Amino acid sequence: MDKELQSIIDIFNRMLHIYSVLDKKPKMYGTGDLLYVSEIHAIHFIRNNPEINITQLAEFLGVTKGAISQTVKRLVSKRYIAKYYGRNKKEVNLRLSDKGFIIYQGYQTFNKEMLLFAEKLYENASPEEIGLVKGLFQIIYENMKKILDRYYNI
Repeated sequence: MDKELQSIIDIFNRMLHIYSVLDKKPKMYGTGDLLYVSEIHAIHFIRNNPEINITQLAEFLGVTKGAISQTVKRLVSKRYIAKYYGRNKKEVNLRLSDKGFIIYQGYQTFNKEMLLFAEKLYENASPEEIGLVKGLFQIIYENMKKILDRYYNI
C-alpha cells in the first residue's frame, strides 16, 4: 500500500477511535444528569421532528426498534421526553419535556463548540474543495453502511 494512502487511513482510524471514546462516555448538558450519545441523539431528533414515533426515530438513528424502545423508556423514566397520541390516535408520538429541551439546548452549545473548527475550514475552502470533501464523506458513509448491513444486518 502507498505510504500516503496508509497515512490517510491511519488518520481516519484515529478519528474513528476518538469518536468512539466520545460516544461511550456520558456527558452533562445542563441538568446535572449524565446522558449517553444514544440518548442525546434521540433527544435531538425528537426535538427536530415534531410528531415523530418510535419507528421513525429508529430509522433516523439507524438502529432497531427494540434498541430505540429501550432508549425511549429510559428517557421517559427520567422525564426528558413524553409519549402522547397524535392525530392518528393509534400511534404513540414523542416530544421533549421542559427538562428535555434544556438538554437539547446544552447539546446544541456542545455541538457548536465541537464543530467550530469545521465552520472555519468551510469558510476558507473553495467550492471545489467543499465538493471533494462532501463527496468523500458520502462515499465513506455508503461503504461503511454496506459493511454494517452485510455483517450486522442493520
